[in-house]
Amino acid sequence: MKKLLIACLCMMGIVFVAIGAGAQEDWTAPDDDLVIDFIKPKKEIGVVFNHSSHENYECVDCHHNIKKSGEPTSCATCHDNFSAMPTKGYKSYFKAMHYKRNNTKRPSCLGCHVKEFGNDKEMTGCVNSACHPEGIK
Repeated sequence: MKKLLIACLCMMGIVFVAIGAGAQEDWTAPDDDLVIDFIKPKKEIGVVFNHSSHENYECVDCHHNIKKSGEPTSCATCHDNFSAMPTKGYKSYFKAMHYKRNNTKRPSCLGCHVKEFGNDKEMTGCVNSACHPEGIK
């Protein structure tokens, strides 16, 4: 009887893992050329983001709130302080995009780019970079 109970629990675990693994496959990333421009006042500092350039990463690498919401949501859902100046706390949208230290629990775009590309100004700089090709106006 004990072996049957253990076998049933193992099978339930396998089913739950299979369901969880398959759930992410249902998500469809938005089309490329997604303009990310929440910083206020608007100063033409938006970034064009292409999910296809990041297809080797898992959704949860950037959308760390998946664990709470069950699906990827916009960074602006939680990071809703759109001031152009960095502020304390996790609410700052600017800080969420530009925090330089790569934090695996709370990653930032710039932190990941610095880890991946080092000091390559094309991939980590502000002026004339892939992120801000027109600079910061």
